[in-house]
Amino acid sequence: MSCDSEHHQMHMCVLKRQGLDDCIKSLSDHPTVQCRSCGAQANSTEYLCAAHLMDSAPSVEGGHGSVAIEEVGKPHEG
Repeated sequence: MSCDSEHHQMHMCVLKRQGLDDCIKSLSDHPTVQCRSCGAQANSTEYLCAAHLMDSAPSVEGGHGSVAIEEVGKPHEG
C-alpha cells in the first residue's frame, strides 16, 4: 500500500522508522483510531495511512484505500 498524503511524514509508520518514540507516545497516548495497514494506533486519523475508528464507529478510510484484515500489522510502503 502506498500513502500519498501530504502529511505522510507525521504518520506513525514514518515516525517509528525514524526512531521518534517520544513523538509517537505523545500522538498515541489516547488512541481513537488504528491503521488498517500496520495496526498502529493514534489519537487522530491524521497520523495514520489507513485509519479505522476502532470499536466506536464503522470503518472509515483515511483517503488511502483499504487493505484486507490479514494485512493488518504487516509492514507497508511509506
